[in-house]
Amino acid sequence: MSPQTEFPKATQIEIVALDTIAQPVLQQGFAYWQSLRGTRAFPSRDDIRLRDLSSLLKNMVFIKVLDDANDFLLKVVGDEVARCYCAPLINRRMSEIAVDLPYSVTRWSALYRRVALSGEPLAVCVRVGGEKPELNFTHSATVCLPFGATDDQVDHLVTFGQHFSRLDA
Repeated sequence: MSPQTEFPKATQIEIVALDTIAQPVLQQGFAYWQSLRGTRAFPSRDDIRLRDLSSLLKNMVFIKVLDDANDFLLKVVGDEVARCYCAPLINRRMSEIAVDLPYSVTRWSALYRRVALSGEPLAVCVRVGGEKPELNFTHSATVCLPFGATDDQVDHLVTFGQHFSRLDA
């Protein structure tokens, strides 16, 4: 096994600049968000039209922000995202999912909270570490985008992600 395909000892998460996103799914999702946002800080959840996202739905997660961004409800989870985790995700709170996916929930909750509280979109690249038997991928890229009825409170998040295994590398 070459060094590029070995698991790191611990999962590595790198925040990347939004203008350097290379994955087409993330680029398309971010461009859609930008088009909805216009001059506002972020678009409203009511602006989303799923039919406009038909080619991206399998890579999307639609999340409701709960309890002042201390918990999150995964309302819609695309098929490609769902297959990457070893637990059911749809219509579950992150606090419930934590029983099945403790490492993932810790990391994703912190990222979701950051976006929900700042109102700023965020892109990350992840290299899965050896401690993560709960996942069916080795690396991923995700953009997390805020939504809210007003410019001062995020009430939903949408992520677009691509997940890869060693075989995809």
